[in-house]
Amino acid sequence: MAEGPQVFVRPGRSPSQAAADVRRTGSAGPVDPRLTVLALSLVAFGLLMVYSASSMLSMMRFENGHAFLESQAIKAVLGIAIMFAIARVDYHAWSGLAGPMLWGSLALLALTVLPGTESLTPEINGARRWIALPGFSFQPSELVRLVTVLWLAASLAGRPERLASFRRGTLRLCIPPAIGFALLVLQPDFGSGLFLALMVATMLFLGGVPLRHLFALAACAVPALVWLAVAEPYRIQRLLAFRDPDKYLESLSYQVHQSLISLGSGGLLGVGVGSSKQKFLFLPEAHTDFIFAIIGEELGFAGAGLTLAAFVYLAVVGYRTARRAPDDFGLLLGGGLTATLVLGSLFNIGVATGNLPTTGLTLPFISYGATSLTVSLAAVGVLMNLSRPRRPADRVLHSLRAAEGSSGRPR
Repeated sequence: MAEGPQVFVRPGRSPSQAAADVRRTGSAGPVDPRLTVLALSLVAFGLLMVYSASSMLSMMRFENGHAFLESQAIKAVLGIAIMFAIARVDYHAWSGLAGPMLWGSLALLALTVLPGTESLTPEINGARRWIALPGFSFQPSELVRLVTVLWLAASLAGRPERLASFRRGTLRLCIPPAIGFALLVLQPDFGSGLFLALMVATMLFLGGVPLRHLFALAACAVPALVWLAVAEPYRIQRLLAFRDPDKYLESLSYQVHQSLISLGSGGLLGVGVGSSKQKFLFLPEAHTDFIFAIIGEELGFAGAGLTLAAFVYLAVVGYRTARRAPDDFGLLLGGGLTATLVLGSLFNIGVATGNLPTTGLTLPFISYGATSLTVSLAAVGVLMNLSRPRRPADRVLHSLRAAEGSSGRPR
């Protein structure tokens, strides 16, 4: 009988050092096909819905009903290529690149608020959120969100000593994300800033930060967030409109009101793909932030439910992938990336259904937009590599991790 690949661990090594030996000698198998099928299916569905939701606007703006579809299709091909390329890169490689990538992404984000960069970061709808280059533009906040998860995973993995001190450990870990949050507020993009803060809290929890540290952070952060929420008149107005939408139907609540009309018009099975009435410029941003409303109108409760079910299934597959990771870095990285995709979708759906204030977050894989689509596919690419079984090394790694008694939440 043929023997499997051998795992070599040098004598006299600590559990952490032995784990590194195991990683180097373990073989990796194929990626989990469920991740590939999920990502490609959501992208294909997104192209269909972008075409349906944007055809009228595309015709009016470009005299070509396929303009947004063609643009999104090109971005999808590029994003899928990036996804498969990243899937071939061992996820451990990202640990060493996390720091430079984080500071580089923050530098790009800073360009959107610095004076003298207006030609590079034009103001759109009252905010400078995009970096415009010849031929394409991108939103650095999406990149910051992804890289922050990567950096926190690398910083928290296998370093319980960093968590012992609040000031020298937990608080220091929050400094780079706090810089990103401040830059987002200055754009202004308070919704993306709040989501970044949520992802940081999620990563700290997954990383085993003591609850007393998390409560201390919350005691500092919550009052500051409340103050920021009411510091600008337009934010107060949005909160008032969310609390009493009927009072602002013709102004601040108009978009959400039209979204609810769209969802309610779909019934159980919808009016049919391409037959939406709200896309005839009644619903602003129908192909971006509020594309879920068009899904509900054209495909009904069944289509909207299946869309939500797809993201729930992504959460299950991503969580299981993270749980099977052979080390803490993989566990945190997989959990963080899965949370980013799934929570982002829930926030978008919550806004479209009137259950959350408007945040400006897109629906991953489905909404129109190059940055969101590419970053989402890149995240899946990392998960795909993480899902590759490393046999027999992974079983040994789990034993070593247990022997080391690594701290953290129950797994």
